[in-house]
Amino acid sequence: MTYTPILQYLLLALLAVVTIFNFYALTIGKKKRNRAKANYQQTLRSLEQKAFELMQQHKLEFDIKQGYINDLNDGILLTFDTKKRMVAVVLKDAEYLFGYDEFISCNQYYETLENNKISNITVEIETKDSIISLLFGSKAWKPKSYLGKFLLSDSKEFCTLLERYCLGKEASSSSADQ
Repeated sequence: MTYTPILQYLLLALLAVVTIFNFYALTIGKKKRNRAKANYQQTLRSLEQKAFELMQQHKLEFDIKQGYINDLNDGILLTFDTKKRMVAVVLKDAEYLFGYDEFISCNQYYETLENNKISNITVEIETKDSIISLLFGSKAWKPKSYLGKFLLSDSKEFCTLLERYCLGKEASSSSADQ
């Protein structure tokens, strides 16, 4: 019977340690999430400012905007002027502007490493004049990890949006889902 009180104290101590660890993880995790959210919003705000300047310069009106962030915390802003049928891709140090009729294709690429991780997640936009390559993920990620799924999903969504607006593939993709 002497083991029972000792075991109870050990379990109580273990429970206290787990509780303290969970509380610590919760508070630190919340701070990190808030910091990441603020960084994301600041990054997209600066890209939206660049898009606004581009819009004024070319007399466009971007009525659809979608922001993305890669694993290096660099932003990518995809914008559409649906009336004049123009697309702008705005990065921190570059802007790409092309018409719907200039768009040819958009493809997602990534490397699979020996340890079944994925790396170098990129999107290539092919237009009549050029090929635009955008980096979504540079580090090695497990494809089933949260960030791996997130980066693959974002890069796929990017191409889907381009195809939907530039090629009018909305009807065919929604009927395929049903």
